Amino acid sequence: MCDTSHLSLALIGGRVFSGSGGLKANFSFGKIVNAFAKRYRVIHLCAPLNDSADESFDCVLDDNVVLLPQPGWHSTLHSLRHLGAIRRSYKAAITQSDHVFIRGNPVVATKSLYRYCRDYRKPVCHWIVGNPSALLQTHKRHSHLYDKLSRAYIQMWEKSLLQGRKAANGTLICNGSELAARYQTPKTYSIVSTTLSESDFFYRQDTCQNPVIQLACTCYVRPEKGVEYLIEALSLLDKAVPFKLVVAGDRGRYPQYQEKLDALVQQRSLQDKVSWLGHLSYTDSLKLLRDSDIFVLPTLSEGTPRVLVEARANGVPCVSTNVGGIPSSITDGHDGLLVPAKDPESLAATITRVTSYQELRMQLIKNGYDSVQKLTVNRFVDSVTELLLAD
Repeated sequence: MCDTSHLSLALIGGRVFSGSGGLKANFSFGKIVNAFAKRYRVIHLCAPLNDSADESFDCVLDDNVVLLPQPGWHSTLHSLRHLGAIRRSYKAAITQSDHVFIRGNPVVATKSLYRYCRDYRKPVCHWIVGNPSALLQTHKRHSHLYDKLSRAYIQMWEKSLLQGRKAANGTLICNGSELAARYQTPKTYSIVSTTLSESDFFYRQDTCQNPVIQLACTCYVRPEKGVEYLIEALSLLDKAVPFKLVVAGDRGRYPQYQEKLDALVQQRSLQDKVSWLGHLSYTDSLKLLRDSDIFVLPTLSEGTPRVLVEARANGVPCVSTNVGGIPSSITDGHDGLLVPAKDPESLAATITRVTSYQELRMQLIKNGYDSVQKLTVNRFVDSVTELLLAD
């Protein structure tokens, strides 16, 4: 591993909250920040500062993480009111740092961000986690005009990203080969998203041994996750086999969608088979995986979701949709099974296949566990650091 302990890093992205317990971020982002903090002398974190924190802000950041805050904007439209302050925070972070790492898309004021990297000759690596254009196509998010403006904004952002990257000679790392092809440059790399630690692995030879087969799904409960198709699939499963579905994740941000899901559960008479756990801590999420028999992700748009890595690392056979970067994370038939999106019949048939054939199930578990051995947050951060040093 290369020594960067004498260097500083500008880390741009995420959201934070500062309270009596120190500076906090959500667990997946905070874990990456802290992994970088163990390699660099200081992290100049450039992120919106929330004025209140919910239970998702559950990771305390290390002492050498210094916040250069942006106003607490909550949407791209809202951020436009604070462009001056956002640009100033970018400039302060970049001028005080040796390297620059950007997480997320679309990033506000991308042109300014990359211009500072170019002008101050700072090596920059940008982690693109999902396809915003594909995301907009999964469902109607707002009014027709708002969605149309959103698509136009994303096209503008993508153009700014590619132009800025070229000017600054930056590196792009993309969640999956689909994104890497969309943002293809001489310095674009496909990766699989991860926040696993070496201590997070848990191996089982087999599942589906208990009287009730538990299906688990972990996601933000919002329309692009396709949870309704999983509920429909549950209603199609063999009634002679006792199944239950446990969905973990914040379900308060899209109340109309949650009402739709609750109504569907009632229509299909699944009230005693579906449980909603809300947000779980990382420790509780791992426990849920270890208590479950099959992990199912019916999503409509993704990069390379880390939950699929976490599930395989905890000995759970995975069934997911064949969308976005998921085929870069899971090889169908080897370390998981992939089905078409919006297809509850295929989803139900594949779940039944996993529960019915022990040899297949055990092979998926073993291959899945083996395939994620190198997908840890420390290896990810080491790889990013090496790319930055190479520049």
